[in-house]
Amino acid sequence: MTNAIKWLCAALGVAAILQGCALHNQDIRIDPNIDMPKSMTGSDKTIGLAVSDARETKKLGEVGDPNRQMFDIAVNEDPSPAIRTRVAAALGKLGYKVEPYQEGMEPSLKIEVQTLKLNSDKRALDFLTTLHAEVTAHAHSGAESFDKTFTVDQSMNTAGPAYKRDTTRLVNGAVSMALTDLLSDQQLLDTLNK
Repeated sequence: MTNAIKWLCAALGVAAILQGCALHNQDIRIDPNIDMPKSMTGSDKTIGLAVSDARETKKLGEVGDPNRQMFDIAVNEDPSPAIRTRVAAALGKLGYKVEPYQEGMEPSLKIEVQTLKLNSDKRALDFLTTLHAEVTAHAHSGAESFDKTFTVDQSMNTAGPAYKRDTTRLVNGAVSMALTDLLSDQQLLDTLNK
């Protein structure tokens, strides 16, 4: 009898764990990691920095099994404050002083998150989850201006549908890469240094 109770408790424990691992709608928090090349240098200029979320929808896509149930993946919290903090820190490492952008401030850098789109495909042996990110930079200094969209596509394979930790890593990895590419663009830095 004692063994039967132990097995029942173990089975209930496993069921609780599996239920805790079940897929749900996912609300991803963006917190990028900008890894600047050590060779990059800026200047001691003060830059007006603005970051905005220009996405048309907060929903990135869906994950799940199309034969059973799909779950929404979204970034509901405005990612602008977190991105602004990380970009300001990266610019600081290059020597710039960063202030919140005010109308007419020069040099200035405006960053817009244009697109974050997630796609999950069930394949024969696994799931392929891809993320498409587009981040636009608008830099202005005197008569010089710079406008460019930085695009990153990343993907991952998982045995089952992607869980929140997987999609969070994928989204933040793509945003981080786009911002690193943006801040590593020599033409953008040249514009800010005018």
